[in-house]
Amino acid sequence: MGDAVVDGAATDSPAEPGNGQPQEPQEPRGTRELADAIAGLTEQIQAHHARAQARERVIDQLHAEVERLRAGADAVLLRPVVTDLQHLRADLLHQARTLPGPLDADQAAKLLESFALSVELALERCGSVPVRPEPGTAFSPREHRAAKVVEAATPEEDGTLAEVVADGYRDTATGRVTVPARVHVRRWTPQTTQPASSEEQQQNAETGGNTDV
Repeated sequence: MGDAVVDGAATDSPAEPGNGQPQEPQEPRGTRELADAIAGLTEQIQAHHARAQARERVIDQLHAEVERLRAGADAVLLRPVVTDLQHLRADLLHQARTLPGPLDADQAAKLLESFALSVELALERCGSVPVRPEPGTAFSPREHRAAKVVEAATPEEDGTLAEVVADGYRDTATGRVTVPARVHVRRWTPQTTQPASSEEQQQNAETGGNTDV
């Protein structure tokens, strides 16, 4: 009797892993580390950008607050001046309504000087006082501005003030002159001896310089 053939004797053996099946490609280690580093840098840049935007918003808010405070400080500083100007306007209108008939020169001068005094008081409240130098004092470039140069009568008057055209102003806090006074300055010019004419020279030569009769 022959050997019996067993069905299924030629059974498939278990397939080994990877035999006949495609495998996913392995990513190189260096490439993966580079991608992680780039991702980290991207996060850092985004975080830095967010902080920069936050700082800009804070700076804008501080700038707006400074401008608001500055406007309030300016208003506080100008309030006395505004009040004085309001009073001056009221005085001018009152004088215009109650002005008497014809005014002579003295009355008009006194009226204008009273208004100038009101303005002077307003300037003093702002820390500025008028300075009027005396004629005859020495010219100072820091305190005076020469509006005109006039002839001096004597050498001693050279460089002195002949006339004050407009007052200057001095800062009460620093003591420095902020607006120089406009003045006329004297300048001495030495007189030169005129040379004798040819006829005078010939006459002197003939007479030997003796002019006695």
